[in-house]
Amino acid sequence: MVLSLPQLRDVAEARFTCLTERELAERRREEGVRVISHRGHYWEQSGAPGFFQPVHLLARLTPEEATPPTPLAWGYRAALTPETANVATGKVPVVRLKDLDTYDMSRLNSNRRSKLRKCQRTVRIVQLTGPSLLLEQGYPVVRDALTRTQHKKIPTLDEYLKGLRQYFTSDHWCVLAGMVDDKLGGYLDGYIVDGVAYGFSAYYATWALPTNISTGLIYEFAQVCRRLGARTLVGGLHAREAAQLEQFKDELGFVVDPVPIQWGMNPLARAFIRWRRPHAYYRLTGQA
Repeated sequence: MVLSLPQLRDVAEARFTCLTERELAERRREEGVRVISHRGHYWEQSGAPGFFQPVHLLARLTPEEATPPTPLAWGYRAALTPETANVATGKVPVVRLKDLDTYDMSRLNSNRRSKLRKCQRTVRIVQLTGPSLLLEQGYPVVRDALTRTQHKKIPTLDEYLKGLRQYFTSDHWCVLAGMVDDKLGGYLDGYIVDGVAYGFSAYYATWALPTNISTGLIYEFAQVCRRLGARTLVGGLHAREAAQLEQFKDELGFVVDPVPIQWGMNPLARAFIRWRRPHAYYRLTGQA
């Protein structure tokens, strides 16, 4: 049985610590991320060095707060309060589950409910309480998943092992894994800050896809966050170029919610990103 393996907890008993923005900033610093305190909020360097956004992406800032956190920043963005949305200069196309407190199988269409039930029959979903399973089986899953999706560079084994440390040096990460006959079929991670749950990364082995493991893991992560009092679950940003992925999220009940932002970018960087990476530019600014 899965639960005989070390450092696993049944998903029905999953738990982790929900953080404030300040606490998340402290954790991010401990993880080696560059974090800056600026006008009452905490900003992190994201992506290419020199680009900053709040550690809590959906924290709502006033226009006076949503300014470059350092003179050396070549770009920044921050969500605005609803009262100041009329002065927004762009939008961040967030994909999220609204009304998480009522999210259950009834929110899925019949096709996705059928896939979820299949997953529940064939996959055992657990929370990882330590690194042993990922140390033993995690890297092949990540390498396989990224070879298939190509959405980011495959890490070296050393890079992967170094990245695992962040999960278990603090108690705010939730890592859920799907097991098929004691073999790791995939896993995802996330955390909650100020009532907003963020799904961060997800990796699924190609051989496990027919079990609908991705449906099961995302659904169960939503249920865990719901039990812990999160109001919404952010499942990334709108990938308009990936129609199949967007259909998958739509069937799970996610919606694209453009959040008004204030942003700025060095003109040369702006022109280059808009030319060479238009989809990334859209996710950064909400603009075509």
